[in-house]
Amino acid sequence: MIIGSGLIATAFLERAGELEGVCVFASGVANSMNKDEKEFLRESSMLKNSLNSLAPNDQFVYFSTCSVYDKMSIDTAYVQHKIKMESIVLQRPRSHVFRLPQLAGLSRNGNTLLNYINSSIERGELMRIWSKAERNIIDVSDVVSVVIHLLRASPQQNLLSNICNPTHVLVLDLVKKLEEIKGRKARLEVVDGGGAYVIPLGDTIEIYSKIGLNFQEGYISSVLKKYYSNRVL
Repeated sequence: MIIGSGLIATAFLERAGELEGVCVFASGVANSMNKDEKEFLRESSMLKNSLNSLAPNDQFVYFSTCSVYDKMSIDTAYVQHKIKMESIVLQRPRSHVFRLPQLAGLSRNGNTLLNYINSSIERGELMRIWSKAERNIIDVSDVVSVVIHLLRASPQQNLLSNICNPTHVLVLDLVKKLEEIKGRKARLEVVDGGGAYVIPLGDTIEIYSKIGLNFQEGYISSVLKKYYSNRVL
């Protein structure tokens, strides 16, 4: 069962045949800037109802955020909400939390970083970018592959895992790569500031090798071309 209709849910639907006995919860607050308590309560209620509807042997998958490691974000309403949801999920056996960074994939959600950069370039809109700001980017299809492997390898355990790229990338470099792909120049105001935070990978790094996932030098460029080479707004 896949709950949701957004980027993550759509990616898992493509491999739904490999998810027998698994409930993938991919419906919730998607905008990290959201402060609407009603939206948080809606997700909490839906999450609890989904957990209560499961058969004892079903596995349950919930997606959280790697922003729990960001000192600038940890106290936001969104991150605190995600931490609460993690706690609820992990109280049930055979239930798993996967923390994710910025995802690349087919989505019309204008709140995602990559979609924002892409649409700003297309529209010629001014972007204000911090000079040292870095982000972690991973293809949503790679996330699906890692999750399916982990579910098969550890069906009895409760997993709390970070799934991300081992390497961060400057936001300015993302802009440059998308400029090359789109064949257009971005309108930029570069402001001094920004940085990155460390996301511990733990044993997840070993899974990458087992499934042949290689974050080589050209990974980011390849992923951006995959989703944005023929894409407009």
